[in-house]
Amino acid sequence: MKHMLLVFVLMSSVSARAIPFPDPVPGLMAALQFCTQIEDETVIPACVQIESSANWFTKEALPICRQQNFDEDRVRCLRGIHNSDIRVEEVQVCESLTFDDEKACCLAEIHRPFPYRTRLKVDPTPGLQAASRLCQSFFADDDKRRCLKELSAAELFTVESVGFCASRFSDDEKIQCLGLLRNKFIVADEVRICEKVFTDEGKLSCLQGVERKYLLRRP
Repeated sequence: MKHMLLVFVLMSSVSARAIPFPDPVPGLMAALQFCTQIEDETVIPACVQIESSANWFTKEALPICRQQNFDEDRVRCLRGIHNSDIRVEEVQVCESLTFDDEKACCLAEIHRPFPYRTRLKVDPTPGLQAASRLCQSFFADDDKRRCLKELSAAELFTVESVGFCASRFSDDEKIQCLGLLRNKFIVADEVRICEKVFTDEGKLSCLQGVERKYLLRRP
């Protein structure tokens, strides 16, 4: 994700010059790394959906979520701080509570919506080129044409999503995978996270849950 960290933010109601833009990237990256530590495949897709759809996470709140006893509780805690602009001083108060589950509830009770929409800029060229190479690799002309149809309908593939689709068993599955993952801003860590899900269908469904907002950065 390091090559995709240029950020464009829009304020919902206040002039862009009124206050400096906060940097959402550290918190978003911390949430992504948080999900890499989740092992329970039943909650992995939810973790990916929550982190990829976020405009903001308060990085300092994530240790409380990590302290929860089970992966299900950890992901529930992450959902509780999703898009909530929690101050460090508030995190410190919640941290001072006695029980870990109370600390998570304390964070979830802070209702201060983050007032920006975060979009990451991404260069679509590498992913589209990777998809083109995959289409060219098929033996049958009909498959090449079907693949081209998916490529032509897309404004974005990431190299990581194409690599995942290329690992599918049959050419038909590879083409269907491209169709399901087009216009998804999927990063390498998310592929690794979703690979923990047992079934191929579950892995693909997990990646379909990625909801990261983006702007195309063209040459």
